[in-house]
This record gives sequence, structure tokens and C-alpha cells, in this order.
Amino acid sequence: MLPLFFASLQDLPPQEPPPPLAKLVSTEPHLELAPTQQRDQAGNRLWELALWRGKELLKTWPSVSGRPETELQDRFNRPGNRAPLPPGAYAVGLPLRLNNSDHYEIGRSWFIPINPLFQTPRSHFGIHQDVSHDGTDGCIGLASRPLTEEVADWVRSVGARYLWVRS
Repeated sequence: MLPLFFASLQDLPPQEPPPPLAKLVSTEPHLELAPTQQRDQAGNRLWELALWRGKELLKTWPSVSGRPETELQDRFNRPGNRAPLPPGAYAVGLPLRLNNSDHYEIGRSWFIPINPLFQTPRSHFGIHQDVSHDGTDGCIGLASRPLTEEVADWVRSVGARYLWVRS
């Protein structure tokens, strides 16, 4: 059976940061997200969220992105399909404190906005708690409130402004 999505190589973001970002990534604190071969109890693929300062690895956290049934869907051009984050470079915003009036699924602690630095119709990405443990709609989900608070503290304290998502 043929896949439903065809893309040429020029349509896909590069596997390494583009030159201007590569220079920043080599010196500035930044996050990287990479898939692993592991799965959690709900079947979600685990991703490793890593915090780097230049070439020094500061901290890693297990996370999820997307849902098991959406892993192979178009990660670039289909808004609302709940696929994992598209690979490429993102700007990381300041962590936002959430409260009881915010959407339950993203937790009650912090939301860290992330915005693609490439063209895609998908949007509203962030790093937050995966409260239901059933995956995310494309964001980076963390397993608990303490883990989410830890990531927000680290991002704030080291000033990470960029995220690189690997495929």
C-alpha cells in the first residue's frame, strides 16, 4: 500500500539547524527534541527533551509528542491531525503560569510556547503537562506537574530561546 503523503526532499526541513541557528545553537542554551524507540504504557512514543548550553548537555526529560495512531501522519501540512511536532527549528517563548480557568488537558502548572521558524499551517504548539497520559495534539507533553515545573524552571534560568526538533 502506498503512503497517502508524498513530499520531495526540498519540502522537508533539514536534519541539522540552518547556518544562522547552528551558530546560535553552538553557543546559546537551547532545547532539542528527538524520538526514541521506547514507548510508555499508553503506547505513546517517548521523545527525549534535552537542554544544552553550547555542546554541554545540562538535563534531559522524557516526553511525548502526538499520539500512537497519528505518528505516521503528515507532520507539516495538516492542522488538527494530532501528529508529532514537525522537525525543524522553533523559537521558545517565556513560560506562562497556568491557572484553574485554563484548559484541563494542558495541566495546571506551566505552558511554554514554541513557534516554528519555518512555514507550516500547524500552530499553537507548546510544552506542557500531558494530564491524560494519552499523548498530545502535537505539543511536547510531560508526564507530571513536577516535571513540567522543572522544565519551566530550567528554561527560565538558563534562557533557552530555541528548540531543534529532530525526526
